[in-house]
Amino acid sequence: MRRPLLASPALLPALLASSLVLAVASPRTGAAQELPTLSGSWTASPLTEQWSIAAWGEACGPRPRPQGAPGGAVQIQQQGSELSISGAGRAWSTAECWEQMPGLARSKHSASGNARSWQTRCTTPPNDPRRAVVTTTTQATDTSIQMVETGQYQFIIQDTTCSASVTRTRTYTLVRRAGEAPPAASAPPPASAPPPAASAPPAAEKKKPAAPRACDAPGEPARLDVTPSRKLMRPGERFQFRALVMDAQGCALPTRPAWSIAPGPLASAATVDATGALSIGADAGEGQLGLVASVAGKGVTVSIEVTSPDRYDALLATSGLNEAGESDEAASVIIATGTIGGRTTTGEDLGRQRKNLFVAIVGGVAACLGFAGLILLRRGRRRPGGDLEGPASTGGAPGERGGAGADEAPASTGAPLAAGAAQVRPAPPPRGKICPTCGERYPGEAMFCGRDGTQLVLVN
Repeated sequence: MRRPLLASPALLPALLASSLVLAVASPRTGAAQELPTLSGSWTASPLTEQWSIAAWGEACGPRPRPQGAPGGAVQIQQQGSELSISGAGRAWSTAECWEQMPGLARSKHSASGNARSWQTRCTTPPNDPRRAVVTTTTQATDTSIQMVETGQYQFIIQDTTCSASVTRTRTYTLVRRAGEAPPAASAPPPASAPPPAASAPPAAEKKKPAAPRACDAPGEPARLDVTPSRKLMRPGERFQFRALVMDAQGCALPTRPAWSIAPGPLASAATVDATGALSIGADAGEGQLGLVASVAGKGVTVSIEVTSPDRYDALLATSGLNEAGESDEAASVIIATGTIGGRTTTGEDLGRQRKNLFVAIVGGVAACLGFAGLILLRRGRRRPGGDLEGPASTGGAPGERGGAGADEAPASTGAPLAAGAAQVRPAPPPRGKICPTCGERYPGEAMFCGRDGTQLVLVN
């Protein structure tokens, strides 16, 4: 009698192994293909910052200090393989570095892990004396995101090397994913209990620009806000950005920031005036554009997305911006204790002031020495002339010039004349004066004839 095929001892282990492989592989494949979106409402932890000083002399300026940033509610939009994060006082993307040092530009970027891992490297240009290398790494799970940024800074001021490194960290925690229903409201309280003033705070509360206060005696600039922090524009459009400079107490200042276009592919296709009005060329392509506003060497960059009119509406619907294509938050920067790039500018200005002061002192000393030399030269020339003219002015009255006194005068003045000629040979002999009426001669300082009052003239 033949045994059934399924009852064969050789086939049972193979069937069990195949079933086990299928049972394990099927959930993993489904999970890899159905990763939940990261778009939605999140909350950001405070940004922590730790500095390590390698070399820092007096010429480098104030030593870097941890600044950090407060946390808060944020909105995250997943656009392709990148994340766009807005809120907690700053708009940021996984395609850029968190550091906003002036002149720093992205040099390398990678995204992997099914939109769960990003790394961006930013460096300063080769011709920039401030050498900086910043690496921003972002890792995400379905419910949390962690950003870690490391930076190396080095520059030289007045033959002094300034070197420091920094580590920044921030964590984002999911509040509600996009497309999910809000949490169910709790049971109503008993009739006797008064209803609460408000049920629950909104999941995503965007931070509005700081409201300035009018002060009689405002202080030094401490904060710069630029609104909006993000803007969607089309080629040929013009938009007026708004900037507000405040002191540490929130008092508005009349200081105006300096506006510039950040280096990039679209930098040549855009212009900005002194008031912050940005114009996009009609032939500009699509892409990202950075606008920099700076005060006292501290700058903040706002992001502009340039897109074609055909894609404008579709991009606006998924960008998280309002109907005007603007974000409701302001891009902010602390001026009082800004980035290391700002400290470099302060150190360079201090060195330039010292150099100018040194040149002014040397120039003043040289001018004084030249003036003193001129005075000594003029005194040396006048002294021999006085010896020659002295005997002529005291040589007797005009009526005695024909007598013995006139014959003795040349003999008595011969020695001084020879001594004066030997001392100062280059100086020409002094010219006397003569009366055109009577012919009487007089020394060079005489003006009128003593006999008839006629004005004297120089002897040829």
